[in-house]
Amino acid sequence: MAKIPTSVLYGIILILLATSLVFRVGSAYDVMTSWNESRFGGVDSFDLQSGTNIVSRVEERASQAGLHVGDRILSVQGRELRGFRDLAAVDTGEGALTLTVRHGSGRRSEIEIPPDPQPRELSSLSRALINGVMLLVMPWLCLVLGYWTVLVRPRDPQAWLLLLLMLSFPHIVLSSQWHWPDGWRQVGLAYQNVFAGLIPTALVLFGVYFAERFGFDLRYPWIKYLLLAPSLAALVFNAVFSIGMSESFAFTEPLAPYRRLAGTISFASGFAGFGAFFFTLGSKWGRTRSADVKRRLRLLLWGTQVSCAPMAILIVASFMTGKRVHELLPWSVLTFALLMLFFFPVTITYVIVVHRALDVRVVLRQGIQYAMVRGGAFLFGVLITVALLLGTILFALNSGLNRPKQIMVIAAGFAASMALQGLRRRLAHWIDRRFFRDAYDAERLMSELSEQVRTIVDPTALLKTVSERIAETMYVTRVAFFLPSGGPFRPAYALGYDSQPDVVFPAESGTVRRIGEAGAPARVYLDDQQSWLYQDPRISAEEREWLMRLDSQLLLPLSVKDRLVGFLSLGQKRSEEPYSGSDIRLLSSVASQTGMALENSQLTAEVAAEAAKRERLNREIEIAREVQERLFPQKLPRIEGIDCAGGCRPALGVGGDYYDFLSLPGGRLGVVIGDVSGKGIAAALLMASLQASVRGQSWRGESDLAGLIQSVNSLIYESSTSSRYATLFYAQLDPVSRRLDYVNAGHNAPLVVRGKEAIRLDVGGTVVGLLPRFPYEQGMVMLEPGDVLVGFTDGISEAMNAADEEWGEEQLLAAIQACRHLPAKEMIPELLARADEFVSGAPQHDDMTLVIVKLQG
Repeated sequence: MAKIPTSVLYGIILILLATSLVFRVGSAYDVMTSWNESRFGGVDSFDLQSGTNIVSRVEERASQAGLHVGDRILSVQGRELRGFRDLAAVDTGEGALTLTVRHGSGRRSEIEIPPDPQPRELSSLSRALINGVMLLVMPWLCLVLGYWTVLVRPRDPQAWLLLLLMLSFPHIVLSSQWHWPDGWRQVGLAYQNVFAGLIPTALVLFGVYFAERFGFDLRYPWIKYLLLAPSLAALVFNAVFSIGMSESFAFTEPLAPYRRLAGTISFASGFAGFGAFFFTLGSKWGRTRSADVKRRLRLLLWGTQVSCAPMAILIVASFMTGKRVHELLPWSVLTFALLMLFFFPVTITYVIVVHRALDVRVVLRQGIQYAMVRGGAFLFGVLITVALLLGTILFALNSGLNRPKQIMVIAAGFAASMALQGLRRRLAHWIDRRFFRDAYDAERLMSELSEQVRTIVDPTALLKTVSERIAETMYVTRVAFFLPSGGPFRPAYALGYDSQPDVVFPAESGTVRRIGEAGAPARVYLDDQQSWLYQDPRISAEEREWLMRLDSQLLLPLSVKDRLVGFLSLGQKRSEEPYSGSDIRLLSSVASQTGMALENSQLTAEVAAEAAKRERLNREIEIAREVQERLFPQKLPRIEGIDCAGGCRPALGVGGDYYDFLSLPGGRLGVVIGDVSGKGIAAALLMASLQASVRGQSWRGESDLAGLIQSVNSLIYESSTSSRYATLFYAQLDPVSRRLDYVNAGHNAPLVVRGKEAIRLDVGGTVVGLLPRFPYEQGMVMLEPGDVLVGFTDGISEAMNAADEEWGEEQLLAAIQACRHLPAKEMIPELLARADEFVSGAPQHDDMTLVIVKLQG
């Protein structure tokens, strides 16, 4: 969606909005004109089999008139019954209904069904509640919320998912379009059937992606599409069938058996959609570490479950008893159940607007002057567009033109409305520039900044650059970096304050501990008693006072390897709008890279300071070796069912081999091993850059490993000389499914040892850092309990004895099989000892590195 031009997105929104308005205006007109109707003549005394003119149910007065189940109705009120539109067009008033019927025996007869003298009808109160709330208020509430959100955040996928849910959910209570004029009837039926059929899809996708993505979907993103496929197929069939049934029973009667199948699929998909909606949101509510997200999900779950429970109970009871819902209980109970559904969109509206789940309060929280000018210009544009479209449609329908000319006039109106969007965009652009909202390049500028900080070594210059760029790009009034200084976190650099803020956060303060434990951005809502600032007992009133003095709106952790090296406080935007989800994602990327850059600058400073004190080269190499050892994982991830270990023995004081183990989202394990070209300090520094690149790209745990390695390749290419490159093997292991995904970028193929067999992991591409771009491939292998994954560098397989004979992979494999019963940590010295035994003391000129992952039973 980020690549789609904004003009195209707003064009799609405008077309959808126009279609929705036409449908909802027509439906509202039907509701208003039929508000006081209480009698239905004889049409309501029988039912037809779906898609046919064959009678499937008759009431007593129809049966007494001579109509029976299985009869085929040929005409109604003297008009041939071709499709359901003919039956919907019947207007008997208070008179009888005349039918021409062909009975099962083939005999034809004409019968008259009198009106029901005591019709079973809704009470005036029930009718008013159902018509007013379910067919008028709820659809328009959903329409306003859905389009309001997507107009404010056209590039946010969650806003489009909300729009899909808001457009589809009102169709849980269907209205009738059978009597609409030709052309409009077909469009109305298609619109209603499509969005009614999209209810399961909207529920599933909203449940998976809302607030934060469902963890299971990160590992198996294809499952949701597999589950939704039958529902979408039934949607297409139902839409075609409904339109066909309105026009011609001859077309739909052969398809009637499939209609029952499609109906069953739709019913099951609807219940499955609601189940997936509640399950995914409930799972995320139980697992999320964000107090704000947990609060929103709790409100959403309780409100939507309470709203859907009564109707769900009635539907299940109807399904089990085989009776219609209104035949089970009085209309008052059914009215109550229907009205409870109204609170489904009301709950979502409350969570979105009041609890700022999608930051649509941006319009309400803008500065007064900006809001009036920009809001007025936007409203003026909408009114002009709507007036143009409605005027064009009314003119086309009432001018006596034939159908082709009507279509041409309406198309011209749509084209003119699209042309108006260009003028509206230019006006909005001018207003944005005039009122400090020049943020259309924010994503590009912040992405550039996240790459730029990696090359800045001086900490002061780093903090100054990041602060100024954030202030300029996001139009943030105040920025403050806090770094540990002898324990407490003190302001290291501040922008936008009259003087350096006199605020110090102790390392054990609740705010610091909260940021460090969460490892995620924290919004600061000092006016919300339900916020983490008030709910976390570790947060003191004094700390809230400090945050108020900082004018803090957002806190961003600067973390390296789950260790907090500082945090960033951002004040209010000049436009007074809150930080959006896309803002936070961009700022999180900058904060992550800044934390790594600070760590690297500190390491570089340590190396430089120590090296300046040493006069001999071997001492300088020893310092760099200590830095390199700190880059290796100091603590291995603990993942149930996996035993892993790694080790490196450099040939010189500082080698170029690199390995790492990463704890990824969803309980997965990341495995990295590489070999940097060269030796000594230069190799160690490139190794540090490689580690930062891999960790920076892999922390989200994305499944596209080929794309990840492409990004790492670009980063290494841009930050190193042409003679520097590295081999790299990166893999992600899911201990539950035992699936191992990997990319091998020119590295010695690791071995998966299974009994006497060995699987080589060689799918990938060339080394990283040598070419600016390269299309890497991703490989996959399913592991089995007892399998041993062994990654190694060429210092192991190419170890030479005095006769210049290599140890080789065959002898390495034999050594692995001989000691595979040992724990991973004990296998490494055993394999190194066997390599040493082979070389018999011959000098080695390459590093020897091993990583071992054992999949336990």
